[in-house]
Amino acid sequence: MTFSLGLTADLMLALARRSLHTKHNYPPILRLSPDINFQAGVAPLAIGGHPRGKGSLQSGALVPRFRSPIIWIAGSEPLDSPEVARFATALAASGRSVFLETSGISLKRRLHEFQPSSRFYVAVRFDGLESGEGRRSFRDGAFRVGLEALRMARLAGFFTCALLVSGPGTAAGELEQLHADIGKLDVDGCLITCAAPDPAMERNVAELRRRLLTRRWALLSSLLDASAVPAASPRSQEIARQPFSESRRGDFEEGVEAG
Repeated sequence: MTFSLGLTADLMLALARRSLHTKHNYPPILRLSPDINFQAGVAPLAIGGHPRGKGSLQSGALVPRFRSPIIWIAGSEPLDSPEVARFATALAASGRSVFLETSGISLKRRLHEFQPSSRFYVAVRFDGLESGEGRRSFRDGAFRVGLEALRMARLAGFFTCALLVSGPGTAAGELEQLHADIGKLDVDGCLITCAAPDPAMERNVAELRRRLLTRRWALLSSLLDASAVPAASPRSQEIARQPFSESRRGDFEEGVEAG
């Protein structure tokens, strides 16, 4: 797996801004909520999908206001919005690293609207398998769709990464198998995150990151998990200022890292 020069620079900037105690307190990753109205340019924006305030905010004004170097477009399915391609392209052109999270179901009919860029990643989400034959069958089908989406985006020249999400019913072995299968596709990266804050789950995820991911993708996974905590919460500020034990001198000396 590789880590592009642009993403390396933005990750360094994200870590630097996290360590600075300034009045602006920009989040390292600005995570957009599921309900963005890209066409109108009006969105209830959030850190991790939790609304900040009662009203809607102008997405075009809020994004530069936070000056976050990494933008994560998430939600139930951002590709359902007709304007998401134009929105993501504009953000990437502004010099930030942009991740578009998708299940992959709608990618085939929408991929032609996007332009490959060193600042744009297609992030295909994979949820761990849960117990129960019916549920497992459904997850297996979603897994096949996700794999095909990664292949398609990769062949079209896009940077790609897999987002492995650990939920309450997810065993560590399931995510390890997902990681092994996805690794055969020569994707650019992989992230492992928690579906919700939970001490036991977070410990398991931290161990999986240590064993399966390169340092940079593990760092990015940690930042993404931290962004899922509401910005106004004292806990989010505490997480944002904690040092990462995975970070070592020399982690960012090369532009591309093999994993």
